[in-house]
Amino acid sequence: MTKHLAPLCLILLLPSLLFAETPTLVRTQPRELKFGGLTWRLKSSITPTAPGPNYYRATEDSVWVDDWGLHLTIKKQNDVWWASEIFTRERVGYGTYTFSVETDARNYDPHVVAGFFTWDTAPEEHNREIDIEFAAWGAKSGTTFQYVVQPYTDPSRILVFDPKLSGNLTTHRIVWTPEGVRFASYHGQVDPDQPGSETYLIKQWGYPDAPSEGRARFRINLWLFQGKEPKEAVHMVVTAFSFERWRP
Repeated sequence: MTKHLAPLCLILLLPSLLFAETPTLVRTQPRELKFGGLTWRLKSSITPTAPGPNYYRATEDSVWVDDWGLHLTIKKQNDVWWASEIFTRERVGYGTYTFSVETDARNYDPHVVAGFFTWDTAPEEHNREIDIEFAAWGAKSGTTFQYVVQPYTDPSRILVFDPKLSGNLTTHRIVWTPEGVRFASYHGQVDPDQPGSETYLIKQWGYPDAPSEGRARFRINLWLFQGKEPKEAVHMVVTAFSFERWRP
C-alpha cells in the first residue's frame, strides 16, 4: 500500500502546486493625461516597436503636463534610449487641429523625429494618416518640416521645406474636411484666426484629396529614425493644443 500512496498523494497535490505557481494576471489601464481639452493615453513598450523601431516609455519623468505645457522626451535609462508617444482616447476626425510647440528643432540629431498626426488603426486609406513632422531622416543637412497626406511615396502628397526658424517656438494648424486638408505653420505662439497672424506665416499648403475620418485619433510622438542613438537627450513641449470639430 505504501508503494502506491506516495504517487497518489503527488497526483492529488499537483493541481494545487500548479495553481500556486501560476502568476496572477492583472489588467492595467494605460496611463492618461488631460491636455488641450482632450484625454491622452501614453504608449509603452519593452520591445522595439514602430515607428523606429523604438522603445517607448510612459513614466512621469518621460511624459508629463505642467503649467508650461505637455512634455515629451527622448532619454536614456539603463542603457536604453526611450522615445515617447501619446494619442487621444477620443476619436477626432474632421476638424481643425491647432498646436504650438517649443523645441530646438534646428539642433536635432539627424535621427530625431517629432510627429503630429492623425491615425486610424484600420489600414484603409493608409490608416487615414495626415502628418506634420520635424525631421532630417538621418541626413546631415539639418532638420526640415514636412506636410504629408499619406502615402508619402506619391510626391504630390508631401511638401518638405526649410522653416528658417527664428526661435524655438512655432504654431501649426491642420484643417481636415471632406473637401481636403490644409496645413499652415507660424513663427511663435500665434492664433491663426487673429488679424495679422499672416505676418508670422512660415508656410501653408493644401491637398484636395482627403481621407474619410473613420475612427482616427490624434497622435504626438518624439522618436528615433531607424532606432539610431542620438548624441543627447531631447525635450519637446507642446505649449498649446486645441481641436475644433468640423460642422457641415
